Amino acid sequence: MRKTIFVLLPVVMLLSSACVIAVVDSKSQGQYWPKSTFRKSLDLKSGAAVSLENSNGDIEISGWGDERIEISAEGNRESPKSAGIYFLDQRFSPPDVQVRSTGDSVRIRTREIGYEDGQGVVHYVLNIPHSVNLDSVRNGRGRIAVSDIYGRALLDAEEGEIKISNFSGSLDVRLGSGAVEAELLDLRPRDSIRIKVERGDIVLLLEPSVAAQLVAEAPAGNIFSELELDQPLPAKKVSAKLGDGQASIELTAVEGDIRVRKVEEIP
Repeated sequence: MRKTIFVLLPVVMLLSSACVIAVVDSKSQGQYWPKSTFRKSLDLKSGAAVSLENSNGDIEISGWGDERIEISAEGNRESPKSAGIYFLDQRFSPPDVQVRSTGDSVRIRTREIGYEDGQGVVHYVLNIPHSVNLDSVRNGRGRIAVSDIYGRALLDAEEGEIKISNFSGSLDVRLGSGAVEAELLDLRPRDSIRIKVERGDIVLLLEPSVAAQLVAEAPAGNIFSELELDQPLPAKKVSAKLGDGQASIELTAVEGDIRVRKVEEIP
């Protein structure tokens, strides 16, 4: 019996030197273990295209004055859903992020990640030129925030919150479950806005002087508006001409409410 102990002792010492022993109880389930970060910076001119594909985690995209893209991806793992003792590798490597760059586009993708009895999560922060097209931003579960961008954008997520602020251009948003809030400024006649949420609410902020044709449907909820739509509210379906009605706005909340609000004008 003593020989067995002596044989196992070096193995245990080796494991303990390379790993952290984590004890998961009912209180720590659903929390996150240590983080690691992937960083990359590339030249990117205004008018270029950016796409991002992620499984789970938050995505924050902001416009800035530099002609480059700065990518930060923070990875961590969710603690196992069942109580127990687990060995964790101390060398938490950065998330596996694939970045493909051409002269006029950058494509970012999170490779499939996951852990036994747990799940990996990657949170992105992107700084990009103000005038950039977000060709496709797709996420599984998490929050998407886009601000200070002038171009076009396609945002698609299964579950979470999507918040868009100080955006100008064409916009296509598709969300399974959650809520969408979008602030749209300086709509042009050719701009097309489409927002659809299966289960959740839509809040749309527009300038009082906006010129657009608005069509909205909330079959299981109600539509409210701070802008004059020339019809009784709340309603299940709305079709209204705002100003000259040049741009196109289409809103659908299958199981939720739609609220159209005024953007506060800065003197």
